[in-house]
Amino acid sequence: MPTSYPIYKDSVRNWFLQNVPLDTLILDVGAGCGTYSDLLRGYGYKMDAVEIWEPYINQYGLKNKYGWVYEENVLKMPLDVLGAYDFYILGDVLEHLSVEDAQWLMNFLKIKGKQYLVAVPYVMEQGEYEGNVHETHLQPDLTPEIMLERYHDLELLYGNNFYGYYTNKKQKHEKAYVLYADDSYYDLVDACCRSIRNFSDYPIYVYMLNSSQKVKVDNTYTQRWDCDVIHLKKRNDYIVREDKQIYKLLIERPKIVKDALKYAEVVAYVDTDSVASPYVDRIFDYYNGADIYPFFTAGIYDYLIINGRGGAASRDEMHTTLEYEACKLFDVDQKESRQNYRQTGYFVCGQKSIWFLDEWAWMCNHPRILEDNAKYASFNEESIMNILRWKYRFHRGMPLVYVNGLRKGLEFKGYEYFMGEWFKVPAQKDDLLFYHGEKDINKINEFIEYLKL
Repeated sequence: MPTSYPIYKDSVRNWFLQNVPLDTLILDVGAGCGTYSDLLRGYGYKMDAVEIWEPYINQYGLKNKYGWVYEENVLKMPLDVLGAYDFYILGDVLEHLSVEDAQWLMNFLKIKGKQYLVAVPYVMEQGEYEGNVHETHLQPDLTPEIMLERYHDLELLYGNNFYGYYTNKKQKHEKAYVLYADDSYYDLVDACCRSIRNFSDYPIYVYMLNSSQKVKVDNTYTQRWDCDVIHLKKRNDYIVREDKQIYKLLIERPKIVKDALKYAEVVAYVDTDSVASPYVDRIFDYYNGADIYPFFTAGIYDYLIINGRGGAASRDEMHTTLEYEACKLFDVDQKESRQNYRQTGYFVCGQKSIWFLDEWAWMCNHPRILEDNAKYASFNEESIMNILRWKYRFHRGMPLVYVNGLRKGLEFKGYEYFMGEWFKVPAQKDDLLFYHGEKDINKINEFIEYLKL
C-alpha cells in the first residue's frame, strides 16, 4: 500500500530536525503517497523521490511534492545517481525487497558513508494491490529480532510490536568545526565559514538559534537550534556582559558543542566573528582525542577587569578577582588552583570531554547565577569554564591562537607580546589561526580575499 503507519510520525519529524541538517539533500525511496515530503515540508530539506509504480506519481502529485521524481526501480538506478544524496529514507520499502537486495542496498549506502532511515511493518503478509505487483511483501517475517539479525548496522529509534523505525549506526567525521549565531550575526557566520573553507576541507556545523536560515558554503551543515533566547535586534561591536539575554545566548555554547560531537569525533569551536588564517587546521594538532577535557586558547590577560572590578596584585589577593564569587559558590579553591586564564572563543574537544561540557552547562545554569550573572559570571560562560578548570586543576590547553582585529604584517618573535590594549601577538606565525572581533562585513570580505592571495 502507498501509505504508511501514522504512529511515531511526530517523533520522526523531531528526530530529523535534531539530527539531520536542514540543507541536507534527501532521497525518499519508494515515496508512495509522499508521506515523508508531507512530514518534512517547509523546514528546508531538499527532497527527491524514487517511485517504481507510475500511477502513484500522478495519483498523489509526487512531482509537486519533490524536487525530482525518478520513475524506476531503485536497484537499477545508475550508481553515481543513487550515491549522490546525503540522506536516504526507506519508508515501508525493505519488506518489498528480497533479503539479498535489501542488504545490497544498505551495504552500498554504508560504503558511500551515507545515513538513512528505515521504517518497516512487522510480520505482515501482503500481495499485489490494485494491479501493483510491487506491493508484494518479500520479507513478511520481519520482527525486531530478525531486523537486527539481518541488518547488523541498524539501531532502533522507535517501535512497538507492529512497526519499527531504524537508522544506521552513525559514521562520524573524524574532525569538524562548529559555530553558532542568531539571525543578527548571519552575515558574519557566513563569512567565517567561507574563510575556513578557503583553507580547510573539514566539515563545518553551524547552529542557528531559533532560525531556519542556512549557510550556503560547501560541506557546511546548518542546524536549527531551538532555545530560550530572544533574538538580538542588532549586533553590538562589544558584548554587553551584564545583559541577561546575552548571557543566555552565550551559555548555549557547551550544549551546542556537545551536540556537534554526535557528528564528529573531535570538534573545534570557533567564534562567529572570526576570519580563518591559512593555518586554521592546526587547531586540531594541539589536542589529543584521548584528553578528558577541552583545550581552550590561552587568554590575553591572566586577570580580567570589567567595570572597575577584577584583577589581582598577587596570589594573596584572589578575593579581588572577577571569579571570586563563583569560586565561593562552587567551593573552588581559587588560590590553590588558579593558573593562566583561558578563553572560550576557540577550543577543541572530543568524546571523552563530554562530561566537562555537561558540568559546564549545569554550572552556567545555576539559579543564583541566572539571577545575577553580572556578579557571578562577569565574562559569562568563559568565567564559569575557568572555574571548572581550576576545580579539577586542568591547566593545559592551546597557546594564544588569535589576534583581535584584521591585522597585516605582524612580527612574530618566538614569544607572545603585547602591541596594545586587548591586542597580543602569538609566538609563531603558524599559531595565528584566526583574526577576531571585526563586525564590518565589507572589511571582513576584503580581508578574506587578501588572505587568499
